[in-house]
Amino acid sequence: MVKSKDKGGSAMGKILLYLKTFRYDLIVLLMAFRNPRTPGFLKGAMVAALLYLISPVDLIPDAIPVLGIMDDAVLVPMVLGGILKLLPPAVRGDSEVKASRLSQHLPYVFLIASIAIFLWVVLIVWAIYSLIFR
Repeated sequence: MVKSKDKGGSAMGKILLYLKTFRYDLIVLLMAFRNPRTPGFLKGAMVAALLYLISPVDLIPDAIPVLGIMDDAVLVPMVLGGILKLLPPAVRGDSEVKASRLSQHLPYVFLIASIAIFLWVVLIVWAIYSLIFR
C-alpha cells in the first residue's frame, strides 16, 4: 500500500492516497459512469462513495488515531470493488478498454494540467502585484 505524505489525515491527503492506490479501478469506474448503459443505482453508489470519501462526517471520526482512517481505507475500496463487480459485463469490458487507453496518456494529461495551473497562478500573482504596486 502507498504511504501518505499527509500526516494530518486531511481529505485531500486521503484522496491522493486512494488515487495512487486504486488508479486503474477509478479510471474504469469513471468510464463506466460516463457510459449511458450503466444502471442509475450504480452511478448513485459511485457518487455516494465519492461524497463519503471527501465528507468530514464519517462513521468513525478521523480524530480517533487509527480507526478514523481505517473506516475510509476499508469501506470506500470495498464499495468501489462491489460496484465494479455489479457492472454489466458489456459496460465493464468497454470501460476497461477505454481506461487502458486513457492510462497510457495520463502522465501527459497531468503534465499539461500542471502547466496550465502553474500559468494561472503566475497570472493571478502578476495581476495582484500590478494592482497593489501600480
